[in-house]
Amino acid sequence: MKGDLKIKKVFLSIIILVACVVLAPKIAISQTGNNRYIPILMYHHIVEEGEKTDKIRVTKERFKEDTEYLKKEGYTTISFKELIKYKEGKGKLPKKPIIITFDDGYKDNYEYAYPILKENNMKAAIFVIGSRIGKTNFNNDPKYNYFSWDEAKEMYNSGLIEIQPHSYNLHYYKESKSHGNGVLKRKGEDKSAYYARVKKDGIQAIQIIKDKLGSESYVYAYPYGKYNRATEKILKELNIKVTLTTRNRYANISKDLYGLKRINVTSYKKLEDLLY
Repeated sequence: MKGDLKIKKVFLSIIILVACVVLAPKIAISQTGNNRYIPILMYHHIVEEGEKTDKIRVTKERFKEDTEYLKKEGYTTISFKELIKYKEGKGKLPKKPIIITFDDGYKDNYEYAYPILKENNMKAAIFVIGSRIGKTNFNNDPKYNYFSWDEAKEMYNSGLIEIQPHSYNLHYYKESKSHGNGVLKRKGEDKSAYYARVKKDGIQAIQIIKDKLGSESYVYAYPYGKYNRATEKILKELNIKVTLTTRNRYANISKDLYGLKRINVTSYKKLEDLLY
């Protein structure tokens, strides 16, 4: 009997421990007014109904459903500028804040996502690869078409869309003779050369957005979410206030706004299943 009771106590302890791990983020989010965790949604492509969907492609009908769900559940989209002001003690956040982001700057963001956002008066941030704006069939692939600077300007002028850097020309998944793996150090690269290379690209990314749109850069989305201490230091020197990864969780904003996680929105799960 004593042995059975001991086993039951151990089993109960395990259940409580698992529950705490699973529910801890949800409890933190629900704490009144502290906004310790907020969801940052990450989209890439928005495509026509009938086109291929996957972990980075959702249909415009699905995106419209997502916006309707957010409105129904009482979420308010906020800008990164508002988030920064909140952290600086210069503003407040709504009861259920959420940030919508798009990576890369694809033409379909302008054609399909932007009209839906505008119709619903919702804010979003688009992270652009500076050297690819306006290019079509990048690398001879029809999936990689990017909106123009004029289209970026239209979205930015709406007051709903932030255009922010996703590097100038470091968006490559694998290292080669001509480029590295995102912002990471290349094999055999000298530390000072690496530092100078990444900083130069950051300056170019920030400058082209300033020149084309008149917009300041204060958020940087890391290509493929990869980063290190050196890149964080570089971006802080460039007055970047927020950095984003692709780690799939709620963003913890209790300390600072660097290395924030995002929720990758895929075609495989409904938004209601991705949000706590």
